Amino acid sequence: MKVWLIGIKGAVATTILVGVLAIKRGLNASNGIMSEEKRFSRLNLARLEDLQFGGHDIRSIALYDAAYQNVSDNSTFDTMQLAELKEEIDSIPVKCGIVNNCGDAISSLCDNKGLTLSEAASQISQEIREFAGNERCVVVNLASTEPYFAPQPEYATLDGFEAAVKANSKKIPASAIYAYCAIKNGLPYVNFTPSMGNDIPAIKELANTLGVPHCGKDGKTGETLVKTALVPMFKYRHLTIDGWYGSNILGNLDGQILRHPDNKQSKLITKTSVVPKMLGYEPHLGSRIDYFPPLSDHKVAWDFISFKGFLGHRMNMQFTWQGCDSILAAPLVIDLIRFMELAQRNGARGLVDKLAIYFKDPLDSDVLDLCSQYALFNEWIEKF
Repeated sequence: MKVWLIGIKGAVATTILVGVLAIKRGLNASNGIMSEEKRFSRLNLARLEDLQFGGHDIRSIALYDAAYQNVSDNSTFDTMQLAELKEEIDSIPVKCGIVNNCGDAISSLCDNKGLTLSEAASQISQEIREFAGNERCVVVNLASTEPYFAPQPEYATLDGFEAAVKANSKKIPASAIYAYCAIKNGLPYVNFTPSMGNDIPAIKELANTLGVPHCGKDGKTGETLVKTALVPMFKYRHLTIDGWYGSNILGNLDGQILRHPDNKQSKLITKTSVVPKMLGYEPHLGSRIDYFPPLSDHKVAWDFISFKGFLGHRMNMQFTWQGCDSILAAPLVIDLIRFMELAQRNGARGLVDKLAIYFKDPLDSDVLDLCSQYALFNEWIEKF
């Protein structure tokens, strides 16, 4: 089975590559990968050792060098053992990505600015199609967060979207082009980012018309994971949340990108929307994301929750989440690759909303608390 990673030189993607290759070589265990649990063995999920990778990226750094930099900066894998994987990593096909309408924060990373949307779509589609061949293939967006694009008329229908692509619209970013090309080629698509991608009616229409499964958006790896576990606790005890403030610091490339206000807005929307959606009312919300280079791929989130109990007495809760972003994200992506292949193999068409447990802002789903999402996922799995 094949996997095409958009943003293949990033920390999450290179962690996936190193992790899967290390497991193949017996250099590491598969802990952290939920789909490796024995209860899934009956599903004949794609084997880790059979996964073949390729991808797009906009940076000129060699793939192995990107992996080495990620591993050495974050001490996530032994660099001597990584050297044993160099030949395999060097053999992975990597194509030059696109930066159309992605904002200065992303387009400044490369000089690939000359393609029209139509040319970009044609190039991306051909490269993905040639890689996939006649084999099953899943496409995953792991690229950096794009600026927020509000709903536009161009997104409403497939005809309108395709007309806007031909007209080289400035309101359609690269993530939507990648999603369009993947689904147009009949390949399951996962949007693990807060970017637009498949989160517009035109792309959903295309997926429904062609019967191609897709899911997203924004992988739920840390602070928001805790939120979706904690909010039900307050609801069950009839405790009113008056305010929820979260402060995040991180030091990787995503942190650099999120210094730009337009890109940061996309991330803040997915991070802050979940609490009021789950509560059914909107407490005072505050959230910030700051770039802190010494952390590299690690991140720290501090949250302060103000709530009222009996007699209106005000109390508070605080927690600190510290984790390595790519180590948290990589096994989730591996799960999604395997479950999306399973979905397509079993005739799933359009949005696979039963995978909401993996996302901060699951598309078209009102199931947001972690336990309910887990139950929904298990109910779905039992049908296979």
